[in-house]
Amino acid sequence: MRSTGHAYLPALDGLRAASILLVMLSHAWLGEIIPGGLGVTVFFFISGFIITRLMLSEHARDGGIDIQAFYVRRLFRLMPALYVFVAVGAISLWLSGAPVPWQDVAAALFYFSNYWNICDCFDSSVMASPLSITWSLAVEEHYYFVFPLLFAVLAPRGAWLTRVIVGALFAVLAWRIWLASGMDAQTLSGKRIYMGTDTRVDSIFYGAAFSLLTTDRPGLRAFLGRPAVFAAGIALMLATLLYRDPFFRETLRFSLQGIALALMFQYLVFGQNLFSRILASRPLVHVGLISYSLYLYHWLVFVLLDTWIPDWPLALRIGLLVVLSFGAAHLSWRYVERIGLVLRDRMRGRGHAPAPR
Repeated sequence: MRSTGHAYLPALDGLRAASILLVMLSHAWLGEIIPGGLGVTVFFFISGFIITRLMLSEHARDGGIDIQAFYVRRLFRLMPALYVFVAVGAISLWLSGAPVPWQDVAAALFYFSNYWNICDCFDSSVMASPLSITWSLAVEEHYYFVFPLLFAVLAPRGAWLTRVIVGALFAVLAWRIWLASGMDAQTLSGKRIYMGTDTRVDSIFYGAAFSLLTTDRPGLRAFLGRPAVFAAGIALMLATLLYRDPFFRETLRFSLQGIALALMFQYLVFGQNLFSRILASRPLVHVGLISYSLYLYHWLVFVLLDTWIPDWPLALRIGLLVVLSFGAAHLSWRYVERIGLVLRDRMRGRGHAPAPR
């Protein structure tokens, strides 16, 4: 199994920036008009693509993957910023006169906050929990735990890894449909399907499938890079956003969005066009680099503003949200994340990764 390598892709950071800005704006009291959930879905796709791309490269170079080293690198990449954020969030709750349940802290630190959210276990007696935003990190971490093992077993067996991943896409969709079929309208619109690892991991698998299917297939990459294919992806994505049927939104929507992203990804990230140049621009690349911390801290800032100054003018609250969120994210990136990245890259002993996540 060969690999296309893993040169740095600035447009990938730009796409990540667009995703976090969607999430951030949807939480800026604009959730009725901004599809923040799409931003999370794009994050998932990017994560699946990056991890698979790195593993393909390592497998081609070394004849296998070092699973222990992978887990240690993930630890240095993700946990320093998360631990500091959880501490800041707990202090913010205490300063606001809200309880700081140890169970909520444990849910965030040990990556079961998505199911903690599903059971409505985060304490919201005084204010929304700033730690509840970690639900998507839990979904990704569950994937990070399982996928390297799957890769190590199946990658030497040729196309079996791709077959299993593609099969999982259909299996998760079938599982969502089965769950949704037994839900009433109120439960269907809740958190169970939206936040569950078992119901959302296919959004990550779509990114993995894209990496597997396009590796060493220049003809397929050329086809996916055509403007017409990109336009088809845009049309499909818009359809998933405009069709508002609740059953569709909790079942087929996530699958179709994964397909739409696969149709758009080559053109956006690898292409030489106006959209890819915009994504590769310096401002968006910078936002992409700090997107992990920005994702965490924008929700904390939103919760505090919504609790402390709910009656202030909306424009002022949005302005404060943007300024304070970017300020906190920049500090976290500079003084927390970068230290972990330096340690991670020393362990890897190689050059630049596709775009740190």
